[in-house]
Amino acid sequence: MRSNKNNEGASFLPTDYVRGKGQARASMVAIMLFVLVLAGVIGAFFVNHQRWNRVHEEQQVVAAAFKEETAKIDQLKVLEEQRVILTDKAEVVTALKDRVPRSVLMGEIVRGIGSGITLTEINLEGERVRPPAPKAAVKGAVKSIGVSGVGKGKDQKPKAPKVHPPKFKFSVSVDGLAENNDEIADYLASLKDSPLLSSVELQFINQTKIDSIGYRKFRITMSLSPSADASLVSGTLAFGIDGEVVATVPQQEVQE
Repeated sequence: MRSNKNNEGASFLPTDYVRGKGQARASMVAIMLFVLVLAGVIGAFFVNHQRWNRVHEEQQVVAAAFKEETAKIDQLKVLEEQRVILTDKAEVVTALKDRVPRSVLMGEIVRGIGSGITLTEINLEGERVRPPAPKAAVKGAVKSIGVSGVGKGKDQKPKAPKVHPPKFKFSVSVDGLAENNDEIADYLASLKDSPLLSSVELQFINQTKIDSIGYRKFRITMSLSPSADASLVSGTLAFGIDGEVVATVPQQEVQE
């Protein structure tokens, strides 16, 4: 019985042939797996290469856009510097221009004089207002280092000092004689209503006699307003270079 069972599971092929066929089958399976893995690696390489090309193209587009925007920013910086220079020049020219001619100022001082007032002396003094001195750097102060500060050391040129437009402060003192205090009060009120004057104050009133006649001697001090302009005075005429009238301020407009 055992010999029959062994004969049923036995093969008539040679053992070497069977072993070689199994090894060939295993080699085919290994080769197929290797080909599949190699194909996957090659496919992944091509996919990654395409993605890298796409990223590289997008990087070039972004770099070109960044370069264009950088050029625009540089152009805006140049325009801003030119604007600051022109603004400073305009401020200097405006400061050098006398917006209140002395004839207009004298007209405002004399306009409110009553019949009983006589001015004996008018003094106009001007003082240039100095701009504040720039703050000096504190010695030993720790400076923060940033990305923009890299490479900016000793080679960086110091900024040129800014030219401040000249500013002047004018003060006026008026001495006069009056017959009574009411006329002085009316004159003081008219000076305070002037759009050109500010800080109008009565300094003193003293009694004096001239040719045995009693008078009130007074002194009034005032300042020329920083925003004073002759065009604010009613009836003022502005003349151009050719002598023609440029603008006129009506009386009603100033009163309103």
